[in-house]
Amino acid sequence: MLMLLTGITDDSDRAFILNLYQDYYGLVRKKIMDITHDQESLEDLINDTFIKLMEKISLIRTLECCKTAAYVVYTARSVAINFIKHRDVENKYLFYGAGEDLAEKIPDYEAVEESVIREERIEELGKAIARLPEKEKDLLYFKYILEMDNEQLGQILGIAPASVRQYLTRSRRKAKKLIDKEVNQDGK
Repeated sequence: MLMLLTGITDDSDRAFILNLYQDYYGLVRKKIMDITHDQESLEDLINDTFIKLMEKISLIRTLECCKTAAYVVYTARSVAINFIKHRDVENKYLFYGAGEDLAEKIPDYEAVEESVIREERIEELGKAIARLPEKEKDLLYFKYILEMDNEQLGQILGIAPASVRQYLTRSRRKAKKLIDKEVNQDGK
């Protein structure tokens, strides 16, 4: 802030801007952070906001308190939006030179393959569960999707909470058999 005040020669203007800075620093900081989400540039943008406000000091002095707050917020908003626009233009035309290793950005083939296999298995499991009887389907859904505990499952499905583990085991085994059966049919 001291660097900002060196450009002001009038002591009353300097005191006014310092008071404005102290009163509205938190508000300006929050508004800029809400818009940019950029911690690294935050302080620079706050300073840019107060530089813009210093240019309009004669206007700001004539405003009532609530209008001053609105003017400060709109100035901070404007600075933040201009920053985002400028950053987006820079990123659009960013040149990756010899210092950038683009090979690091290529996805790992094995990781992609594992992801595809996992997706296929999830799809197979979904098909197998869809073919289970309604009560077993509900049991697996409530346990693994809704993450209900055995007590809740017992109440909903009308079984003893102590028996829920056994019902889950049976349902999982049936789903596995259906998957194995489907895999064997596809393989033939």
